[in-house]
Parts: sequence; structure tokens; C-alpha cells
Amino acid sequence: MTRKTPTIGFLRALSTPALLAYLLIEKVLSRLVSTSQKRAHRLASAEAARQARKTSEARLRTMAATYAEWTPLELRLLIIDDYCTPGTLDWELFGPRWPAYKVRCFMRLTGYYTSPLPVPDTIEAILTAGDQPLSPIPFSHARNRKETDLTPGPPGNMSHAGHVLDWDRPGFTLKAPEDYPAAYRRICDPPVTTVTAIRVQHGVIYRLTLPVFDYYRIPR
Repeated sequence: MTRKTPTIGFLRALSTPALLAYLLIEKVLSRLVSTSQKRAHRLASAEAARQARKTSEARLRTMAATYAEWTPLELRLLIIDDYCTPGTLDWELFGPRWPAYKVRCFMRLTGYYTSPLPVPDTIEAILTAGDQPLSPIPFSHARNRKETDLTPGPPGNMSHAGHVLDWDRPGFTLKAPEDYPAAYRRICDPPVTTVTAIRVQHGVIYRLTLPVFDYYRIPR
């Protein structure tokens, strides 16, 4: 039978209290430095946050409406997911990584559209609209020819500058928006419309996802 040396036994005995002390320090420091969910919600409900939220929502709605103004797309459903996340202390191999903010708020807008034109004609019209001078539409024939500018996705997908446009195609239909319980709030406009109902009434669905928009942050 192999006997344990006194040195190994001493190191093992030492490691247990050291580990417990480390875990205790981590717990206490995380509680002191991290923002609680309750405080984050309170900060996100302040007047400055509400004003920033209102301005940002209006900006995103304008961007979504632009597609209906410049292209054959007709906006049928608009969904805004609003998030406010607390700053938390993260632990890495060599120690804590301090949060840069107490709370961070950002929005994500998804628009569901239909078109009176067939899919090829609709896509052609969107690219043509993007070719116009000072066009707010980020997709265009010129960018479509540059692989570095327009990220090609699967059939039924275009992406550029954070704007992602996809649509129904044979063998694949876009899913209804999922619920995000972690969201600070969710807006559905109109509130009673569903993607399935839109598809039944108007045909092919086009989904536009705009870039995530940071609108409020309180630094530490």
C-alpha cells in the first residue's frame, strides 16, 4: 500500500479552506458590485430612460415604415422587444471582470410584411429601391454583387448593415415570433394579429429584423 506523503496531505488540507475563502469572496463581491434585478428595473423606469425609450421606439418604427414607403412591402405586424439588463460581476481565471454599466437597455424590432407582387418581383423591387440615390434601403444590386457587403444567407435571406430580410419559400415558412419572458416589455402592433392569420389572408410573409439598438446605459 502506498502511503501519502505529509506534503501532499498538507496541500490537500490547505486547498479546502482556501477554496472556501475564494468562493466566499466571490459571493460577497458579486453581491456588492452587481446590480440586482429590482434595482435595474427601477433604473430602467426613470424619466431619462423613459424618454430615451420613447425616442428609440419612434426611430425604429420609422425605419420599419421606410420599407413600406420605398418598396412593395406592406407592413402587417410590428413587434418590439425591449430589454434592460443589469450589470453583473463576471469571474475569469485570474480574477473578477468588473461590469462597465449598472444597467443597459436595448431594443429589437421585427416587422412582418406581405407584398402584392410575386417573390422574384418583390425582391427585384427592393434591390432597385436600394439603388436609388440616398436610399434608406440597405439592399441593392450593387451590394448584392459584392460578397463583402451583402452577406449571403440561405435561399430566402438577405443581410446587410444589420438588416436581415427573409421570406417564406417552398418547404419552409417563417415561424411566429417567440415569447421572451426576460424582456422588459414587448409591443405587438396590432396586438391581435398573428403571422398565421396574415399568411392565410395575404400569402407569402416577409420578415425584417433591424439591428439591436442600444438606447440607455448607466456606467458604473
